[in-house]
Amino acid sequence: MGKEAYTVNFDKANYHAPVPAGDKQDVFKGRERDIRDGMLRYLSEYRLGVRFDEFFYRKERDLLTGEVHFAANESGPVRNKFYKAIREKERNGLSGRREIAECLGFKKLEDKLTENSEDSLFIWVSPPGPKAEGYGDYSFTFVGQAVRDQSTGEEKIRVVPYRNILSQEEHRNYLKYFDRKAESFKTDVDFLSNPVIFPPTEEIKSPEDLLRFIGEKESISMEWSKRLLNEVGPLVERYISQVKSGASDKDLIKTRNAIENFTIAVRNRIIGRNYLVNEGPVSNEDLDNAIEIYGNYEPPEVAGSCGSTSKTLMEFQEESGKSWEYHSGSCVNCGAEDVMVGPCNICKKCEKEFDKKEKAARG
Repeated sequence: MGKEAYTVNFDKANYHAPVPAGDKQDVFKGRERDIRDGMLRYLSEYRLGVRFDEFFYRKERDLLTGEVHFAANESGPVRNKFYKAIREKERNGLSGRREIAECLGFKKLEDKLTENSEDSLFIWVSPPGPKAEGYGDYSFTFVGQAVRDQSTGEEKIRVVPYRNILSQEEHRNYLKYFDRKAESFKTDVDFLSNPVIFPPTEEIKSPEDLLRFIGEKESISMEWSKRLLNEVGPLVERYISQVKSGASDKDLIKTRNAIENFTIAVRNRIIGRNYLVNEGPVSNEDLDNAIEIYGNYEPPEVAGSCGSTSKTLMEFQEESGKSWEYHSGSCVNCGAEDVMVGPCNICKKCEKEFDKKEKAARG
């Protein structure tokens, strides 16, 4: 697998996808926020290397099915992003084992926390895979809690991604305190497919307590997010306007390059302790100049936190100790309707195709 890169055609396809029933204006505003948030989170991980992030999911009920799911902005269920990641790997002829494990883990988290589970805490570990497949040398430990907004009464899920360089053994050592099954986690997909969810204790009542238990001494800080938005916000808005207008991939890639290279250039200013407010390029002329200066060359390659594993679906089922629970639905990969699909809405035919390609890739 290649090194990590922000893929512009994802944004084009997602923004211009058909709009489901509802207020189109709200849908497109939500898609704009998705692009903005996705770009800023990409920059924070791959260009700034920040230690902490924070975001919230809300609980939303489907008006047709009555099913409760996690949502962010107005772009529909969060789980759809996992489905898209699986489809994209298949389209590119790559293994989707890691994406499937993430999808399964997210489903477990969603199923448990959409119940009456206020105050429940969770830990979900995303360790890296092999460096040869494009992974970095760091993990993400997602710690979070089901909370209620005191002003609105709305139920939310607070999520704090925590970047670290802990080994799988170190992850097992703190996870088994909350769930003894963690002692058997051996691979990245074992961690990804098994978030640990538990009620608060006298000692651990919040994500901050969890981080201290893990051994992190630094406090959660989100100052970088304000600084990043202040520095690159105008460039990101230019990129969004290009996506909306249907700009060519060439133009979008040039603007993306400018955003990344400019972020690298001002990185020390963003993460420094003595930050002075800088407006950055704000006029159209300033933006054009910035894109010309920073957009005509590719940013340095960087090893990512996303990639693939080497298990077939059948092997994944066997190692997890149980079979998929199938139900009737539509396959998120091939689009077949009224077929038997597994937990991540992949039909049996596509499962076999995934496995066939995986085995062929192994030789």
